[in-house]
Amino acid sequence: VELTDAETVLRQRTLEHGRQVYRQRCAGCHGVTGDGNGPAAPYLNPKPRDYRRGIFKFTSTQRGAKPLREDLVRIIRRGARGTSMPAFRWLPDEDMQPLVDYVILLSKRGEMEYMLIQEAEAELEEEDDVDEEIVEDLYDRIVRSWNVPRTKIVLPATRMPDMTDETVRLGHQAFLSRGCAKCHGEDGRGQTQANVGKDVWGNFVQAADLTAGMLHGGRRPIDVYRRIYAGINGTPMPAFEHALKDSPDTTWHLAHFILSIVEGNPIPTPPEDQASEQ
Repeated sequence: VELTDAETVLRQRTLEHGRQVYRQRCAGCHGVTGDGNGPAAPYLNPKPRDYRRGIFKFTSTQRGAKPLREDLVRIIRRGARGTSMPAFRWLPDEDMQPLVDYVILLSKRGEMEYMLIQEAEAELEEEDDVDEEIVEDLYDRIVRSWNVPRTKIVLPATRMPDMTDETVRLGHQAFLSRGCAKCHGEDGRGQTQANVGKDVWGNFVQAADLTAGMLHGGRRPIDVYRRIYAGINGTPMPAFEHALKDSPDTTWHLAHFILSIVEGNPIPTPPEDQASEQ
């Protein structure tokens, strides 16, 4: 999109303001370039997000899609419980919107650099230059990826049923039978041999201890539904979109079970016949 001179100046001023807010509020953990290596990063676990891969974990969109702008605002406003990401609940909107613009800019720039490195390593000799058309194509691809259509938003296939002892019980059954317990454990604590893996940033990660009462991506029913449906970008947590396609209510049942144990409720005791099969 071609911008007028006035629009370009306004855009530059907005990004400069966003840069100042970022340097003041975010760079200490996320680093000046958004690489996740700020001065505080060595002391934090989980590690601060590295924006440069263009991958964000907690989104309202399908797996692999960029987040909506509202997703970034939400995580900044509410923080990520159980991590060192604080809530900037009272950050004024005149700071928030430029900050989001600047975070997206850091992500675009970092992803562009990453893709150029990949292109150079795959196709070029040391003395070669990257073709300008390739650079333009990569840039256009990254820019388009941030124009997330509303069709990419994860919307529930069915209306959420009322949360009852029965929906929690059904969720527990699905948790045991659909593979969730393999990583999270039958007790939801995540103490299993399959629990350790690596994320795309090279960090060792573990399946969440659901009994700890802390869900990094939010604890609204829709948040949990989306984590189950689309998985978590950049991590071993898979999407169950296709596995549960023929039983869409099961996603809600799982969400209810998870929310129940997150809130400290006991795990339902399975019927004797089911217990004998485990």
